[in-house]
Amino acid sequence: MKKLLLRKPYIILLAIFYTLQSCEEEFIEADLPVASIEKKKTNFKPKLLQNPYEIQTFRKAYQKVLDSVNTGTYKTGKAYEQDKSVNRNAYDIKPNHLYIKFSPKTDEQEHILQQHQNIVFVDYPFEYENGEHFHRQNPLKEGERLSFYASIPIDSKYPKEISHTILQEMYMPENDGNLDTDTEPDKNTRRGFVDDKVDLMNHVLEQAYIDTNNKDLLPSPTSSKEKRDCETCFLGINLRRKWRPRGNVKIYDDNMGTSTYTVTQCTTSYTYDYSPCYRGDYANCPRRIERRSCKNLTKSRPGSYVPIDGANVLIRDTWTLDRAIADSRGNFSFKEVRAKVRYVIKWDRHQFSIRDHSGLTQAEDKGPKLYKQPWNLRISGGRMKYRGQIFQAAMHFYYHNIGGLTRPPTNGFWKTQIKIAAVETSQGPSSTKMQLGHGTFGIVPHIKIKAYGDSPEMVYGRTIHELAHAAHWRVDPISWDDLVEQGYLYNFGSNNLGPAGESARRLIESWATGVEIYLTNMRYRRLGPNSFNYQRNNLQDRRIDNGGEHKFYTTTFYDMYDSYNQRDEFGPEVPMDRVSGVTWRNMEKSLIGTTRWEECRDKNIAISGRQSQIRELFGNW
Repeated sequence: MKKLLLRKPYIILLAIFYTLQSCEEEFIEADLPVASIEKKKTNFKPKLLQNPYEIQTFRKAYQKVLDSVNTGTYKTGKAYEQDKSVNRNAYDIKPNHLYIKFSPKTDEQEHILQQHQNIVFVDYPFEYENGEHFHRQNPLKEGERLSFYASIPIDSKYPKEISHTILQEMYMPENDGNLDTDTEPDKNTRRGFVDDKVDLMNHVLEQAYIDTNNKDLLPSPTSSKEKRDCETCFLGINLRRKWRPRGNVKIYDDNMGTSTYTVTQCTTSYTYDYSPCYRGDYANCPRRIERRSCKNLTKSRPGSYVPIDGANVLIRDTWTLDRAIADSRGNFSFKEVRAKVRYVIKWDRHQFSIRDHSGLTQAEDKGPKLYKQPWNLRISGGRMKYRGQIFQAAMHFYYHNIGGLTRPPTNGFWKTQIKIAAVETSQGPSSTKMQLGHGTFGIVPHIKIKAYGDSPEMVYGRTIHELAHAAHWRVDPISWDDLVEQGYLYNFGSNNLGPAGESARRLIESWATGVEIYLTNMRYRRLGPNSFNYQRNNLQDRRIDNGGEHKFYTTTFYDMYDSYNQRDEFGPEVPMDRVSGVTWRNMEKSLIGTTRWEECRDKNIAISGRQSQIRELFGNW
C-alpha cells in the first residue's frame, strides 16, 4: 500500500497522457458509412414541445371548455347535468403529477437515483423529443455532470437528498381515479357534445393539446365509421379507451445461419399501335404502349434476426414516461395507457450504460408515435445495430451465465455505473480506464469501443474484451494498477517496454483475449450451432513470430481451457498446447496478487499440478 501511495502523483501525471489501450489489432471487414456526429449541422434548432399537462395550461383549456358549455356552444346530456362530482370551476383541478429535474453531485447520488426503480428518467428535458438535439445545443462544461428528468405522481417518494428542482406541477387526467369508468368503453366523444364528465375531459385534453401545438400527438379516428362520417364528429383521444403498448425487438446478426427475403423484380416492355396513323392523327402516330410486369423473387443472405434479451424500452406521451424490459424472446409489454405514445429504446440497464459517440450522454434511439399498435423493431444496420451489439455483450457479462468468472464492477454505493462509449469509428484501439478515479468519473466513460462497421461477432468480442479488463480490475485492483503502469503508463504506450513491461502487457491482454473468445463462443453456440468458433478458429492460427502483432494478445488462457492443440493442425509456427480442462474460476484465481507473466504461470501450475504442459504453453511467447 505504501508503494502505491508513493507513486500515485506520477501515475496521475502519466494518466493525463495515456489510458489503457487494448485490442490494438483492428479487424475492419465492413465498408459501412461511419455516422460521425461531428459531421452533423451544429446550427440545427429542434422544435421544442410545450407541456399540455402543466397545471396553469390545463386549467386554461378546462376553462375554455367550461365556457363553451356555459354559453351553449357545447351541448350537454343529462348525465353531465346531474353529476355533482364534475368540477364546475377550472381551479378545482388540482396537480397530481410533478415534472422534476434531478442534479446528482456525485456518483453515489446518481446510484441512489438509479435505485428508485419506479422513477423512469432521461438525461434531457421533456421539451426535447431527441436527447442528442439537447446535448448538441447544451454541451457539458468542464466538471459539469448530467441532470436527469422525470415525471412522477405527486405523492410518490423520491430521493429528496439529491439536489432537485420541481420544474412544473401537472394534472394528468389519465391518472385521475375519478375518471375511471367501466361503462360504455367503446363510446365515442362527439365534438361539441358533453354527455358526462369523461366527455368533458376528452374535450379538455384536445383543447390542451391544441393550445400547446401538440395536435399531431392526438390519435386520429381509427374506425372506418369514424373516418367515413366526418373528421369533426369524434375526438381522437378517449379516456374510456385503454390499450396496452407492446412489441418485439430483434437485431440482425450476420453470423447466425441464413435468412430469406423477398425482392420485387419488374421489367418494362413496349409495343406500338399504328392505328392513329390510319386515322390521320400523325401527332400520335405511332402510339407507344407500355407494359410493366413484376414478380417476387426469394433470395437468401447470411445471418438472421435474433432477440435482444433485456432491451430497455420506453414509451413517452409528451410529459410521461414508462419502461418495460424485453424478455429472452425480445417481447415487451407495458401497463395500459389511453394516449398515443412514442416508443424509445434506451441502451442501458442498472449496471451499465451505453453512451453515444461522444461518450458523454446516454445512447437511445427513437421509434414511431403509435396508437393501439405494437412496435415490432427489426434492427438491420447503422448506429442502432452498433449500439445493440455492444448492449448485448454487456448484458451477457453482467446478467447471464459467464462460467464462474467475476462480473465487471457493479453499480452500488461507493461505486458507479459502468459507462461504455459506442464511438462511431473503427480507427484506433478500443480502451478501458479503471485504475484512476473509479467512483469519481461522473459522466466520463470507463470504456470506449471503436468497432463501427465491424462484423457482429467482432463488436461483441471487442466489448467482452474491454469488460474483461474491468472485471480483472475488480478481482484485484492493486495488481491491475501495477500491470497497467508497467505495461502502458511508464512507457507512454509505446512498444519498447523492456522485460517487465512486456511481461505485464502480455498478462493483462492475454487474460482479456481468453475471456473474449470464451464468452463470445458461449453466446453464439447458445443461439446457433455448437460448432461456432470465434473468428472461424478461435484465434488458434496465431503464429509465434518473436515480437510480432500477437506477442501480447495471446490465447494462453483459452488454450488452458480448451481440449485442442492447434499445432496438430497449423504446424510448428503456432503454439504447442497440450493443456486442457483448467477452469476459468481457477485461472482467475491465478490473477490475484500477480503482476508478471511468469508469476501467473507458476500459480497455474500450483493450481492444476500440470507443470510440464503449462510451462511449455507459457514458454511459447
